[in-house]
Amino acid sequence: MALGPAVAATEGDAAQETSRVFLHARNLLGDTGTLNEQMTILWGTYLAHSMRAEHSAALEVARQCLILAADHDHPGVSALANRFMGQTLLYMGAFVDARAHLERTLALCANNPEATATYRRFGADDQVNTLSFLASTLLFLGYPEQSAAAAEKAETRARAIGRAFTSALGFTNMAALGIIGGDPRRALALADEAIALSVENEFASLDRRARFLRGSLIAQAGGIQAGIDLMRSAFAAADSNSERNRRTLYLCHIASAYAELGQPEVGLDLLDEAVQSAEATSERFFEAELYRLRGKIHLSLDKKDEAEAELKRALTIARQQEARWWELRAATTLARHWHDEGRFLEAISLLQPIYGWFVEGFDTPDLKDAKTLLDELKIVSGTQIQAASGQFRQRGA
Repeated sequence: MALGPAVAATEGDAAQETSRVFLHARNLLGDTGTLNEQMTILWGTYLAHSMRAEHSAALEVARQCLILAADHDHPGVSALANRFMGQTLLYMGAFVDARAHLERTLALCANNPEATATYRRFGADDQVNTLSFLASTLLFLGYPEQSAAAAEKAETRARAIGRAFTSALGFTNMAALGIIGGDPRRALALADEAIALSVENEFASLDRRARFLRGSLIAQAGGIQAGIDLMRSAFAAADSNSERNRRTLYLCHIASAYAELGQPEVGLDLLDEAVQSAEATSERFFEAELYRLRGKIHLSLDKKDEAEAELKRALTIARQQEARWWELRAATTLARHWHDEGRFLEAISLLQPIYGWFVEGFDTPDLKDAKTLLDELKIVSGTQIQAASGQFRQRGA
């Protein structure tokens, strides 16, 4: 029981050695054991499934944790169980339900500070981890300012607590915001801190994750080949340790970098692999972006019909998930294509409603791009309408 959390921290939650320890503990415990002992085994089992991207199995363990919490009426266990539910539902693309569980965790922690702070002696702080996952969830749902506020709270609490594992995990999760729409400079600083903490404390899994994020941020800043090299190295190391969690995100960002490098076919192959992974694992939090990027690459290859099909698929997924952030990105890409094709009114009718839905975050690059495109479309469509009206009057005369 004591060895499991230590091995999970040093070798990774998905490592076979970690699973063997928790399996042995479960066999020794049987149907007996205290609440803490049962939760220790469920904790290890959940994380093993989650890190291997076995999300359906992870969700079932999270539900077992909820039942155990209800049976014992324990707010600390309930907080952890709701966090597990929220994390897994986020990975599966159920963002609305994920938000509800994550906010439930924060409420339990706020109302039961002693019970949620002392019942476990291992793992990450529930509030830091929950806030960092909530930050991503809020961004996907279309609330970038609320997302940034949650991330700031997570960072502040992590620094106040001063626990190495909590800080390394929290900083890594927060750094991920930088590659999907958050502040990239702040994300790079957090990734570097997470790497330093992981190296110092031998948190191998977190080190790999943070290094991948660093590579993606470097590639997005213009150091494409250096970023690809770092992402590839971290991805290979994670893969060799059975860490399949976030695989769709990883493949998508490597593919995007190759497309920017002028190797679109490599990018498409990687995206095909990512789509297959999403289907096999139900990891759907990045699914809409996979199809959007496939559409964007097809446009660069002048395959317009294929591109439109991919972009419309991205829009459908985003709308099903109520993921306004992904919907905005897909709509902007498709509307820009229609702009170039002279289909101005179609582009406006697509982009205006989703842009008009947003109530915050208008200084973010994504919303700025959408606004600039809308302004251009309104100008050219207005000119087109005036010209058509003039021609009609001339024919009438």
